[in-house]
Amino acid sequence: MPKCVFVIDSVATNRIRLSALVEQAHHRVASAETPAEAGRLDAPEPDLIVLGLHGGSSGEVISGLRGTPGLAHAPILCLDTAPSPMRRLQTLRSGARDILSRSMPDALLLARIRGLLRDGETERECERRRATATSFGFAEAAAGFRRRAHVACVGDLASMPALPNILGTTLPHRFDTPSLDEVLRDDASAAAPEAYVFVSGPGYLSLDTLLPELRDRSHSRHAPVLVVHPGDRPDIATRALNLGAGDVAAGSSTGEELAIRIDAMLSRKRLRDSLRQSDEQSYRLAATDPLTGLYNRRYAESYLADMVLRAHDDERGFALMLIDIDHFKEINDRFGHTSGDRVLVETAARLRDNLRACDLVCRYGGEEFLVILPETEGREVERTAERLRDAISSRPVSLEADRSVPVTASIGVAVHCIDTLVHHAALTGTFDRIGGSGMTPISQAFEIADKVLYRAKSAGRNRVEFSAA
Repeated sequence: MPKCVFVIDSVATNRIRLSALVEQAHHRVASAETPAEAGRLDAPEPDLIVLGLHGGSSGEVISGLRGTPGLAHAPILCLDTAPSPMRRLQTLRSGARDILSRSMPDALLLARIRGLLRDGETERECERRRATATSFGFAEAAAGFRRRAHVACVGDLASMPALPNILGTTLPHRFDTPSLDEVLRDDASAAAPEAYVFVSGPGYLSLDTLLPELRDRSHSRHAPVLVVHPGDRPDIATRALNLGAGDVAAGSSTGEELAIRIDAMLSRKRLRDSLRQSDEQSYRLAATDPLTGLYNRRYAESYLADMVLRAHDDERGFALMLIDIDHFKEINDRFGHTSGDRVLVETAARLRDNLRACDLVCRYGGEEFLVILPETEGREVERTAERLRDAISSRPVSLEADRSVPVTASIGVAVHCIDTLVHHAALTGTFDRIGGSGMTPISQAFEIADKVLYRAKSAGRNRVEFSAA
């Protein structure tokens, strides 16, 4: 979806050139001569502001921009005529995301714009989720202290030998200087850095190799990289940004400028981490049963649909079990629902402890549990079913006040019938309804297991029954 970029510059030719360049990248552009005029534009709130500076204090201009309604939150990219290191530092201190020379190549400007738009999208999504949580009455976590991070400095450090010490005295983070071999080594026992500073130079691994290698490794995949390039090398800066670097800086940058960039990069990383954690938590809530911690019925049905197709591709069978706690209503009536919940939690734990890592166990509903055994057939299924039945009934479940209750379960196992379901799914490529039965192969699998479970109940409970071949 096209983003909205505001171009603010007092020189008309600058506005025209920048607007044309941004439009070529398929973004919507609105231009203005001053921040006040930008605040009156008939346009959506900007996703990014490109601000032209012309002498004077950049801090005052940015402060005025932040005080303009509708422009307070968009990231700001400043352009100036050959900004000095102190000018860059002053601008970054004022809250701008970056400052570039007007004479830089268009490719570098577009690469910077793409990165800032991505960062802005992450920040807006975090803000939307915070607002949603607040509307539901959830308390927002209090802002913590500035956490100490682990940052690795690598590359041509001989050209900047004092860099780790300068950064270490400016920021509260831990900076070390591992070799490139150590950086690229997959070592789960070692604490991976949260960010990297790579000093580009001759004789070292190229950006085209280093950045993809870092992204390819699980321990460094989400760690941002600040690329420090020697001298005036916009080609290196452009390539670094296009390869996914979190930020770039010239070798002439002061230690304080690098510190500001590293801190900002770490802040953005923590926002992205919080989004991933939020997504993972939402997934867990949607897919798991809150009482037992097992997967729920929705997840199990989706998993089984995938299992049917995989069983056909791998030419390996699998089994489905429905497990029902015997006389569970009597346990609830006699001991109370809290004790009934304890029986469910303990039963779930015993099932989980007696299955392989590749097996799936879920709470199917009420006192029923579902187990799916991939790549399992014949005697192995029988042994597993009996092991689960024995694990449930082998010892009573402890309740409050030194009480306990014996628990047994009946198990219905569908094995041989699964071959028919796999064959049907393979022929159709779908899970369409079978003939005129009004049933899908998945619902038929559950019905077969349910009928076998009923047979186990009718035969006296605390037993295992199997579907007919």
